Amino acid sequence: MLYNLMMEEKFESIANEYDKWFDTPIGATVKALELDAILGLLGDITNKKLLEVGIGTGAFAVEFKKRGAEVYGIDPANNMLEIAQKRGLIVKFGYGEAVPFEDDTFDAVISITAMENSKDPDKFVKEMVRVAKPHGTIVIAVLNLFSLMGISRRIRGLFIKDDFYRGMHFYTYGGLRRLAKNDICFVHETSAVFFNQSPPQFVLSHAQALEKFGRKYLKPFGALIIIGGKKCL
Repeated sequence: MLYNLMMEEKFESIANEYDKWFDTPIGATVKALELDAILGLLGDITNKKLLEVGIGTGAFAVEFKKRGAEVYGIDPANNMLEIAQKRGLIVKFGYGEAVPFEDDTFDAVISITAMENSKDPDKFVKEMVRVAKPHGTIVIAVLNLFSLMGISRRIRGLFIKDDFYRGMHFYTYGGLRRLAKNDICFVHETSAVFFNQSPPQFVLSHAQALEKFGRKYLKPFGALIIIGGKKCL
């Protein structure tokens, strides 16, 4: 399989620890900012059938469920799938390059920081589009190479052998749009999180104001870059 097997093993090994970062002040702030940006492109998901490709432990998927979506997910890390299933999510083992669902199944298909581990991102995107219904919503969120967090993570990954981000492919704002342009129509973009990996308390306490400024003037430089659009017919 084309998926990065080294990363798959890494995610299997950290499944029980993965969500703990979101319980920290920094992690909770980052999740809230990222979720807000994602929901802005996802739109109303009440009573919609939604698939998350690379669902992991379901940390974001449960938020979609709270907002009324019927949530499904796939992931190649069984330990993470077990946690997602305990959260009441419908999950299957699967890879982004070979999504185990029929064509035209979902009202919305989303992937959040999963495509970084794919060896064939073009196929990854095409599979997301394939399982979406006609005019279905597609949202892809990836880590940004040209952000404060992205630069520090990439440097650390280059020099620390067992670093979590080692081996991941980080994207650029323009690169993500070019990847999706042939399969996703009516594309809109945004980004989220404009501070570094270890921001001082002053920055965290003013995170919303910084986010508002960043999304307006620094869109290509957010830590998470997100595109959303509709399945092309």
